[in-house]
Parts: sequence; structure tokens; C-alpha cells
Amino acid sequence: MAEATGNSIPVAQLTAFTEAALVAVGLAPADASTVAWALVEANLEGIDTHGVSRLALYAHRVKAGLAAGRPTMRLTHPAPAVGMLDADNALGPLAATAAMDEAVRLAREFGVGMVAVAHTNHAAALSSYTERAAAQNCFAFMVCNTPPGMPPWGGTQALLGTNPMSFAAPGPTADQPPVVVDLATTVVARGNIIMAARQGQPIPEGWAIDAQGNPTTDAKAALTGAVLPMAGPKGYALALMVEMLAATLTGAGWGPNVHSPYDDWTQPTDAGLWCLAIHVGPLMSAEAYASRLGGLLDAIHAVPAAPGATIRVPGERRAEVRARRLAQGIPVDAATRKELDALAAEVGIAPLDGAN
Repeated sequence: MAEATGNSIPVAQLTAFTEAALVAVGLAPADASTVAWALVEANLEGIDTHGVSRLALYAHRVKAGLAAGRPTMRLTHPAPAVGMLDADNALGPLAATAAMDEAVRLAREFGVGMVAVAHTNHAAALSSYTERAAAQNCFAFMVCNTPPGMPPWGGTQALLGTNPMSFAAPGPTADQPPVVVDLATTVVARGNIIMAARQGQPIPEGWAIDAQGNPTTDAKAALTGAVLPMAGPKGYALALMVEMLAATLTGAGWGPNVHSPYDDWTQPTDAGLWCLAIHVGPLMSAEAYASRLGGLLDAIHAVPAAPGATIRVPGERRAEVRARRLAQGIPVDAATRKELDALAAEVGIAPLDGAN
């Protein structure tokens, strides 16, 4: 999907609006700040499908009692470097932030930290949390399971989620961006299809099938069908791996027991998360790390580019988008702006101002 276009909203204003909306539906101010950070962070890096376009959904789930406005998350440690977090149906960004922060704390104490999370909701962009760990000199890996959206390889009915994963590592030096990998195990994140449906746009061939198992370029038909796994059976295998880490280990719902936040307004989502942090410090000096990773990234950049192509390391584009949006504001597409204006009126807060 192309980058969102629309009126640009200053970052501070969009963050304050998001916090206000979440407080208005019952979140504690500190929790609202955490969720707003995660949503706006996604927009800052160009992941508009997982940014404030999800705010109304989050607010409506809390208002409906299907996500906890005031959760009591419970953290236990069954082993020295292992945490288990019962998120008590918290919004996903609250659970994901708490889990990754605890994984980093464990990693700084033991060298490695693992936290498994049960009973949570959509968590926005996982890269926000792995980058948060990379800023603390950790390698980080996070996965989550999602409502059924992908068929097992060879099937026509969705059973597994799009089951995204993210990995991040500190840049070679403090003034270089982290290396960030963030991807769904499907050809494309389902959020891209949701965004296309909202905007009345078609989707490319090869992304999805409809409810009858036929290939489709109709985004709305795709939402009633399934998204195809990336790289065929390899994507399916990765999705199964994520399901096992995020659901089997955690005690969260699996497969059809994970309920769609868009389509099921009768019960909580009950998704799971799993994360791992590895502290670089005990393994090598800062100088050695800069030399080893810097050498690898320099070698990648030195590879001759194909005609018309640019070689990038994952994370570099994000850093460029972030710098631009911090200076120019975050573009909000017309469909999302209309939804945010309606939410403001619904919960009784001031709407966003006009263009930047």
C-alpha cells in the first residue's frame, strides 16, 4: 500500500487527541499515554495501517466492555529469566509494552529475558516494542497471534492469523538507526486490506481469496475470505510457529478461539504475545559490536544495485519517514479523519484541528 495521503497533523496534537479519546472511554491517563505512544509511533514510521486508524476500534472495544479499561495485569516468574504476564484483557499496547520492558529488565540482569503474554488484544505495530528494546542495547524478537485470516497451506478456509513478528537490533553506533524487521506471515498484513476496503481501493492479485476460495482483488471480498501465506508453505509454517509461541506457551486463544475485534462484538479477542530480549553488553564491547555490525551493513550497502533499485537495510526507510513526519506532521487519510471526528463527537472531546 502507498503511504497515506491527507492533511498532516502535528505529532504532539495527534498524540494529545489520542490520549484524550482513550481517557474519555475509561483508561487511566498513564495507560492512555502508553497506548497513544504505540499508535502514533506506528504512524511516525509510516505504518499507517496500525496507527491512529485503529483508535476508534480500540475505544469502541473498551466502551463495549470487550477490552479492559482498567486492567489488573499479573506478572509471575516461573524461572529466573522467564516472565508470564496475564494481561487481564488489556489493550494490546499496554500488554506489549509491559512485556518487552520486563524482558529487557530480565536481559539486563541475566543476559536474556523471555516474557509470554496471555489474554490481550490487537497490539498495533510490533516494531514499536522491539525498537524500544533496541534502544536499551538489546536484540529483541516479538510475535503475536491474531484472529483467523490465513488458511493452512492448500486450504480454502482461514484458521491461523496473519501472525506478525518483529526483530530489532541496535544500530552499530548511537547515531545510526536500529535494524528493524517487521512482517506478517501472510503476503501482506490484513491491515492493508482493511485500509484498502475503507478507502474503496482494489488490492493486488495474489494477496487474498474470497469466501469461496477464489482469488480476488476486491478488498471487501478478501475480508470475508482469507489472506494468503507469504512464500507459500514457508509462510504457513512460520504462522504455525508464531501460533505456538503466542498461544500454546502463553495460554491465550488459538486459531478460531481468537476473536476478531472488528467482527465479533460478543467476546474478548483473547490474543497472545511472546517476546525475547538479549542484552548485547555481556557478549561484546560497544567497539566490537560497531565493527562487526557496521562491517556487515557496509557490505550490504556496497553490493551493486540493480537498475532503478536502491539497497536499504531494514529500518532505514522508517528512520527517513520518522524524520520527515516529525518535521511535517503525520498525514491522516480522509476516511480515518472522518472516523476520528466522529469519535471525538461521540466521547465528548475537542476534534483535531485542520491541516498542519
